[in-house]
Amino acid sequence: MPQPPLRVFLALGLGFVGLAATLVLALVASRVASERLEARIEAELADLAGTMAGRLDRGLFERWRDIVILAENDTIRDPAAPVERKRRVLWRAQETYPDYAIIGLIGVDGRIAATSTGALEGAEVGHRDYFTKGRHSPFVGDVHDVVLLAQLEPGRDPADPPRVLDIAAPVRDDLGRLVGVVSGHLDWAWARAAEASLRETAGTPRDLTVLVLARDGTVLLGPDALRRTRLPADLPSVAGARDGRSGTEAETWPDGRRYLTGFRQTRGYRDFPGLGWTVLVRQDAGTAFASVADLRRQILLWGLVVATVAAGIGWFAAGLLARPLRRLAIAASALGRGETATVPGSAVREAQAISHALTAAARALARQEDERRAAAARQRLLIHELNHRVKNTLATVQSMARQTARSAASLADFTGSFEARLLAMSQTHNVLTANHWEGAGLSGILSAELEPYAGGRPDRIRLEGPPVSLTPAVALPLGMAIHELATNAAKYGALSAEAGQVAVDWMLEGRPGTGTLSLRWRESGGPPVVPPARTGFGTRLIRASLERELAGEVELDFAGGGLVCRIAVPLAARAEELARTDAAA
Repeated sequence: MPQPPLRVFLALGLGFVGLAATLVLALVASRVASERLEARIEAELADLAGTMAGRLDRGLFERWRDIVILAENDTIRDPAAPVERKRRVLWRAQETYPDYAIIGLIGVDGRIAATSTGALEGAEVGHRDYFTKGRHSPFVGDVHDVVLLAQLEPGRDPADPPRVLDIAAPVRDDLGRLVGVVSGHLDWAWARAAEASLRETAGTPRDLTVLVLARDGTVLLGPDALRRTRLPADLPSVAGARDGRSGTEAETWPDGRRYLTGFRQTRGYRDFPGLGWTVLVRQDAGTAFASVADLRRQILLWGLVVATVAAGIGWFAAGLLARPLRRLAIAASALGRGETATVPGSAVREAQAISHALTAAARALARQEDERRAAAARQRLLIHELNHRVKNTLATVQSMARQTARSAASLADFTGSFEARLLAMSQTHNVLTANHWEGAGLSGILSAELEPYAGGRPDRIRLEGPPVSLTPAVALPLGMAIHELATNAAKYGALSAEAGQVAVDWMLEGRPGTGTLSLRWRESGGPPVVPPARTGFGTRLIRASLERELAGEVELDFAGGGLVCRIAVPLAARAEELARTDAAA
């Protein structure tokens, strides 16, 4: 199955990435914008509820103040003033504030003495709240139906009697004696006028509904279907207003529809305490958030348009990139077959960089071929070196085994001596292995061989000298020689006594790696030294290791105070000898 060209992959990839990125950005922008728009819509409903509550509070405060001022009128306060004069004063008050259905003056006996219209005069109202409570202080009663006023409108539907708020204030003479009560009956149409004024000034939508609830949740103002009914107390907006909060709730109403409802409770104004009404401003949730849904659709639509344009640009850009890449692929294939090829240039920076890289790769391939040949030569040299070292090691082990067997008194003696010498060789190997067989420090070799004899006493073994790095060819024989010296000291010399000490100091003459290493071994504090009657295997091993293998010099001084061994190893001569041996191999 043929594979699609790079242009298709790039166009599809860029288009998909552009589409995904644009959609994600569109969704994020839509979410952020929607949340802000929803918050603004909710704030507007809450503000409308607060504005309506404020208007109701201020309106009632003004009417309450009207009645209080009217109660201070001299004509109203004068018991001797004619009824006609009092009626005219009451009429002027109602004419000034036409929201009142009627304003009357009630005598202390509970009978209406005068009214603004002349109607209902002489009627007994002493049992009414506005009279009994208005005798003591200004009073505002909640909305209720009125029977007496209904009698003044014979053609009115009995099922829809007038609804008013009672506002009353005591009337007192100059001596402070109660002479009556002024009572105004505020037509509930006043609240509907306040609602209409709110709609007119705020420019609210037609489908916005304003409701006013009494303390018990009864709908005083609102749609006909809800008027005089009681809303559930657990409706979030009603419960929130009763708790003294204000805000907006998205909630399901008893009719099963979902509304966005702003709520606020009336709180009074100045010294008017208020009636504890709840103002609700609701709107169908779908209608309220219609602008939000429209905003989301527009953002997503434009996101799709931008993504489509991005895919087209990706297709065009992919063509500009794919053509030089195709030419570069042809040149790379030729280079891979070992053919000489001219790498084409390109106006695209990245393609030009690939062109330079392929040119550099061709040169690198040639260098790698040369390096491969050199590596093969080095590998052969390393194999020869390994072969040489293995042969030397085996020869050393064979010689140790033969010489140890000659000087051993028993099999156990042979086993102990031979294992100790192998262990010494292995310790030096460990030091070399830790340094990847590139060399070993003289101090490390000496510490590895002598530390077991220190017995936890830092003054028993003393090492002093500059840092010296030894090649494996020098480190192994020198380590074996130090082991033989330490073994001899532990058996017969300073290390066999409690107070014995061994001091090893050294110096390097010439340049590091090519000079001569001079090392001195000194024992003290041990038993008196007696020169040996014959040359033992240890002495022969030391001389063989250092003089024959390393072309060095060994001087043993069996002084009475302790053995002194001086060693001189020409490092450069050994390095040259190994080089000649490797070349011959």
